[in-house]
Amino acid sequence: MNVIKYLKRKGVKGAIETIYKYKIDLCIQKCLSPFLKHKKLQNIIVIESHNDFDSNGGMFYDYLIENKYNEKYKIVWSLKHPESVPQPLPKNVEWFAAYKPGIKKNYYKWIGKYFTFDNDCLKKLRKDQTSIYFGHGGFGLKNCKGYIKLPNELDYVAMPSHYLTEVFSDQLMLDRNDSRLCYIGFPYVDNFYNKNGDLCKIITMSYKKVILWMPTFRKGGGYDRQDSESIGALGIPLIKDLEEYNKLNEFLKENNSLLILKIHPMQSLDELKIESRSNIVILTGDTVKKLGVDNYRLMKDCDALISDYSSAAFDYLQCNKPIAYDFSDIQNYKIGLCVKNPDEYMAGSYIECFDDMIIFIQEILDGRDRFYEKRQTLRERIFDYYDGNNCKRAVEFLGIENIQEK
Repeated sequence: MNVIKYLKRKGVKGAIETIYKYKIDLCIQKCLSPFLKHKKLQNIIVIESHNDFDSNGGMFYDYLIENKYNEKYKIVWSLKHPESVPQPLPKNVEWFAAYKPGIKKNYYKWIGKYFTFDNDCLKKLRKDQTSIYFGHGGFGLKNCKGYIKLPNELDYVAMPSHYLTEVFSDQLMLDRNDSRLCYIGFPYVDNFYNKNGDLCKIITMSYKKVILWMPTFRKGGGYDRQDSESIGALGIPLIKDLEEYNKLNEFLKENNSLLILKIHPMQSLDELKIESRSNIVILTGDTVKKLGVDNYRLMKDCDALISDYSSAAFDYLQCNKPIAYDFSDIQNYKIGLCVKNPDEYMAGSYIECFDDMIIFIQEILDGRDRFYEKRQTLRERIFDYYDGNNCKRAVEFLGIENIQEK
């Protein structure tokens, strides 16, 4: 490695951070290797998710606990924010800090039997271990090619449908015929079929309509990444100033409706210049954690969704409710889209400005659903399953046995 070039690219702070997060762990792994590399694998399932206890890993974990798999297996979380770990944890559940070097973490990496990943894939240390990449969202229009790096040692990659094989494999830089692709659906989808929703954790009164707005990541992530050159004067797209923001709140108030604006958990909040209003609730990654809100259980409770290039717009197809796509900054969206024909993957209103947003909300208030038929067709393409049994499929596919099984 050219140290000078590395320091120029990462900076001193970045280099120190890399050494702390990864290089020290490599030394610990080597030290533990003579004692653990031939030790029998234990009934241990290691789970990593997008933002701890959420997304695919979170739903998979909930399924394991609800069905008492923790009677037979120790479930170990790889946590990005260990300071916010819920207490008390269920029986046989432990955790380690994902970004801190430690003996405990590397011990589990050596003797764990199963590993599931949503975001940061660990390189498995032994051939007899089983690892699967669930991903932290479904299909989205934004181009993520090169941002997701899957280790060669990874055993499986979960897929949502056969229709998306070409697009998904290209985005993950895999061959479309890669034998590791497994069509079991994503665990998070099961949330849409959960009887319990999460809207009650946010509001205590009823509204005529509740609309969820989920802008995709544009800037932040802890690495100064910026996917769009246009962040917006208020730190959000579509709404250009406080006058429009207040106008939106008044419109919602007059129509006894609520807009929930959920900021992407990795989005930088430095540019966010707005606060919650009487009929607008702003959720950040921190408030979502404090309230214990799950994205998908919140989605199922809302009457419509405003999104953009994000996978959220496609996740919401499971709810079979109206969707609007915000393309207001498409010209400034640096990473581009993953398909050349985005219209074929959209089944909803196309909005580019504040007035378009108001028109869409008015249609929801009036009960109009212009894209119902197209949404059915798209839904059947994007997902192979609509039964709420993706976690069960994953467990069976991986060969994880219940306590009652021999």
